[in-house]
Amino acid sequence: MPSKLLDEKSSFQVYSSFSLSADDVNSLSLLYAPLIGSDAFTIYMGLQSLLERNNLKSETYTHQNFLDMYSYKSTEFYKARIKLEAIGLLITYINNDGNYIYIITPPLTPKNFIKDAQLGLFLYGKIGEELFDKIYNHFKIDTINKKDYKNITSSFDDVFKSGLDLDKTYKKFDYLLGKNPSQPIKLKNTQFDFDKFYKEINPEFLESGLTNQFKNQIVNLAFSYNFSEGEMVSLYSDSINKRGLFDYKLLKKSANNYFVAKHNMKAPVLEDKEVDEKFDSTSDLVEFLDNANPEMLFNALSLPFDPAYFDTANEIYTKIELPRGVLNAMILKAVKLLGEMPKFMYIKKMSNTWIEDNIFTTIDAVKYITEAKGYKPLSKDDDNDNGGFREL
Repeated sequence: MPSKLLDEKSSFQVYSSFSLSADDVNSLSLLYAPLIGSDAFTIYMGLQSLLERNNLKSETYTHQNFLDMYSYKSTEFYKARIKLEAIGLLITYINNDGNYIYIITPPLTPKNFIKDAQLGLFLYGKIGEELFDKIYNHFKIDTINKKDYKNITSSFDDVFKSGLDLDKTYKKFDYLLGKNPSQPIKLKNTQFDFDKFYKEINPEFLESGLTNQFKNQIVNLAFSYNFSEGEMVSLYSDSINKRGLFDYKLLKKSANNYFVAKHNMKAPVLEDKEVDEKFDSTSDLVEFLDNANPEMLFNALSLPFDPAYFDTANEIYTKIELPRGVLNAMILKAVKLLGEMPKFMYIKKMSNTWIEDNIFTTIDAVKYITEAKGYKPLSKDDDNDNGGFREL
């Protein structure tokens, strides 16, 4: 289960294999920042600034050092960090002592970002057509007219001959200065059934047969547009070029045209997942709720660390005789309904309803908050004694 707690006392080091260029900064500020937000952009640049120029690694710092330096709360740092991880700009490691290694990865070039089936699409959906075109033109370079010229550039072997020592191995140069490829966006738990899709298509149109690249293209595009297996089968059939072969460019064009016609939107919108969607399974969420203290819970819910909230949480744990996991599930549900930490009496009324519905275990509580329909919250100050909910 992914930990939601960031211990401010834990230490970290930052590593990299490249130096950030002016073009990289432009790409980050104009292309990435609209998707990840200003906090994630600032934290990426802050971690980058900790690197020593001679070896591209940092001294050891505590997270509290970093939070103090940039006036961030731990919950703000955590939310920004996972956005950097998800978009491929940061790799995070943790050891048994709870200390971290952050490896910074380079941004995509503007051309590769805009051409990316997901990133370019989500940026278009985020900022709109007019601003997208302006940014596109900002990075656009005019084609050189070479019509009346002949290429006379010397080749390598025209000038040099090989003196390579075959006993040497390139493994020695694995971590030399220079940009490694950016981390691709990874989809961990997509609901798209590729095998079901593949059974319905004619694979003879695939020039290189079934490859991981083709599978990733289909799964990523289906995720971006939220298309079903059947819809992707139809789009695949519409993406055969004049040579009778599958063409990914045609697939992207067909997918976008279909999305526009279906939803009357020019592009899908990138949204953050809610706290209960961040866990890989119900058992992960149950384990988290069973063990979460107020700080962990507020981190997960992105609540400010208000002392009054801690007092309320401790009063809930002390005065309501239900398991910790059930009480945390109530707080989670109430915060999602109200947008803030509820008062003690709100949770007390909620607990009466849950007890009437025989919700006494954390797993029952998780099912209850994720499957229950037809309720809306009371006012935060409502004294109606019906358990914190009013039927629609």
